[in-house]
Amino acid sequence: MARPEQLTVYGAEWCRDCRRSKAVLDVRRVDYVYVDLAAQPARADEAEALTGRKTIPVLVFPDGEHLVEPTNAELCAKLDRAGL
Repeated sequence: MARPEQLTVYGAEWCRDCRRSKAVLDVRRVDYVYVDLAAQPARADEAEALTGRKTIPVLVFPDGEHLVEPTNAELCAKLDRAGL
C-alpha cells in the first residue's frame, strides 16, 4: 500500500475514539482525509492490512507511521514530531 500524501483517518461516526481523535485534529487545524468505514466498509481491509487488527481509529501519516486507537497525548506527540 502506498504512503498517503496527507494524514488519513479510518474510522466510523459511531466510534467514540474516532470522534475524539478527529476532534484533536480539528482543534489543531490539521488537514486529513477521513475514510468513513460505515459508509465504505470495503475500505476496512486497507486499515487492517496496515495494522493486522480490526480496531479503529487508524491514523496513517505521510511518513508511513500509523497509530491505532491513540490517546490524545499519543496523537499530540506524533503531531508535534510531524510538525502538525
